[in-house]
Amino acid sequence: MAHEVVLTETLFEALEQLETDDAERILSKLEDVGDFPEHFLDRLKNHPGYKLRVGDFRVLIDWDKDNEVLYAIDAFERKKEYRELCSVESGEGERIASL
Repeated sequence: MAHEVVLTETLFEALEQLETDDAERILSKLEDVGDFPEHFLDRLKNHPGYKLRVGDFRVLIDWDKDNEVLYAIDAFERKKEYRELCSVESGEGERIASL
């Protein structure tokens, strides 16, 4: 069964800062990841989330396995260090779109 992919406000803000082609490529990959997340996502070390690799970009994902929901939290260039990321809890207020 496919997982629901929820896009957060923070992700949309990050995508607005990117070139249109890069943002579209990230959104396209997020559409694909819901069908088989085990194939696309890698667990982060020292962080509770997962990463989705899209070229030179990474998307921070929170995976609610019990409810089969993937929260796309943020997108950034690969060169940014993961330790700079703050832990983000996905809550009802952050949900603004689903794929």
